[in-house]
Amino acid sequence: TLISVMQNTFFAQKVERECLTHTPASDRVSCANRNCMDAYPTFLAVMWCAGLCLNQAPAAFAGIIYLMVRQKYFVGYLGQTSQSTPGYLFGKRIIFF
Repeated sequence: TLISVMQNTFFAQKVERECLTHTPASDRVSCANRNCMDAYPTFLAVMWCAGLCLNQAPAAFAGIIYLMVRQKYFVGYLGQTSQSTPGYLFGKRIIFF
């Protein structure tokens, strides 16, 4: 949970820096951040429920993998939108796991 909070802080700082310039990249950064924030409550609920009700080791592993995938999605969204699709799909699979 703490690592995800630090990642959200990184995303927010990136959005703030990009939005100062008002370029097309700032729209992509803002959209990527919004998409990550939309899935964040689901991620936390699933991770905590799996950790408390099932086993902590697989929940922690899936949480770390999800954070890496979310980082890939965010960075991919900064380039071309098609680069973010694999990260998005894999993130959905991790949540399902």
